[in-house]
Amino acid sequence: MPAKAKPLRFMATIYKIWRMRHINVPDEIVRALRKQMGEPVGAAKRTEGKKSKYIPVIAAVGGKSTRTTIVPAGGGTYRMQINTAQRKAAAVDWGDPVTVELCVDPTSRVVPVPADLRAALAKHPKARQGFEEMPPGHRRQFLLWLGASKNPETRRKHLDRAIDHLIERVMMKPKPR
Repeated sequence: MPAKAKPLRFMATIYKIWRMRHINVPDEIVRALRKQMGEPVGAAKRTEGKKSKYIPVIAAVGGKSTRTTIVPAGGGTYRMQINTAQRKAAAVDWGDPVTVELCVDPTSRVVPVPADLRAALAKHPKARQGFEEMPPGHRRQFLLWLGASKNPETRRKHLDRAIDHLIERVMMKPKPR
């Protein structure tokens, strides 16, 4: 945990959504995290483009820390995913109570856009539109997937596939009525 922010500790029960395990994050913890971020408490209700729905945190469960994100769960509530390493470290699974420590993660999670992708997006406006419309988490995973290819031939194939995928996203998107 970073030394600057005091970790917020609470108890939660793990629940299961399909294969993933989550916990609900209490409202008072969400408010305290927003305060650590320097946001006013009502910031999540601001107009589109100015609100921050997601809260980047460092979470410790069972002595195992990880970078994760607190996300809206609907109805003004928030949840956080518990990964397998954390569950195993705490020797818990769904239905079990667990102690959680959270603090805001101030480090950037932005993955830089590689030069070859930037050049390809400049040549293909529809692909650029598809890339710009991607949600942040999807864009991050997309860039990590593309960056994982080291062999030049594999990289070229992945780049071609990425451009095709982005164009398809735009072409297949339902038209507004």
